[in-house]
Amino acid sequence: MSLSDKDYQKKLDVQIAYWDKLKNEIQKVRSGENGTADLVDMSETYFQMADETVAAVKVSHANRQLEQKAYIDLHTGLPNKSKCEELFHNVEFIKTPTACIVFDMNNLKRVNDSLGHSIGDQLILNFARLLRNSIPAKHFVGRYGGDEFMAVIYDATRESITEILTELQNEVEQFNGYGTQFRISYSHRLALSTDYNECTLRTLFDKADKYMYENKQLVTVNLLVLILKILIHKSLRHVIFQVEKSLQ
Repeated sequence: MSLSDKDYQKKLDVQIAYWDKLKNEIQKVRSGENGTADLVDMSETYFQMADETVAAVKVSHANRQLEQKAYIDLHTGLPNKSKCEELFHNVEFIKTPTACIVFDMNNLKRVNDSLGHSIGDQLILNFARLLRNSIPAKHFVGRYGGDEFMAVIYDATRESITEILTELQNEVEQFNGYGTQFRISYSHRLALSTDYNECTLRTLFDKADKYMYENKQLVTVNLLVLILKILIHKSLRHVIFQVEKSLQ
């Protein structure tokens, strides 16, 4: 067993050294030499050290479990924002083709406001499962917060990214086809390292996130324009109707 916990390693080193000392005393007694130490006392001391080492192992294991939980989103089981941010700590320029994809669930606030947060939470959980199932395990998938998720695709090509996004789209369409009342809708934007001379993973995330924001703004503007056109059309029809009525 090899653990990185310093307290465990220190206790283990002391125990090993003491075991060598105890073993030498036992060999002296077996060979007929007069041992200078009390083997009973030394044995009790050794077993006390062993108990302390085992306790240190348990503490180390518990600490590791706490560290793992600190990086897991309890609702989805995916790495949480803290783990996502940890990936960005590497400030070295990316050397191999890498893509960062940002996913954003559509209309989740409307679902929470109209149907309740329990329904919204279920949609988040379902989308997280579909996302993880669609993206090979060698790639990173995490929940960045709220309705936003991110994926890091390593050794990425445009073809492999297209395959992943197509697989996700098929999974979502299949899920929505089950006739569930609560359908999943999402948007995504990505940034690929080969499109830039020098970039870090943080750079890719920021660019993908910016593209997502710009796309949502564009969708909102287009929707407003469409609504305005409909209102103008209805207004004109009403005016024409009133004019024709007055001419009768």
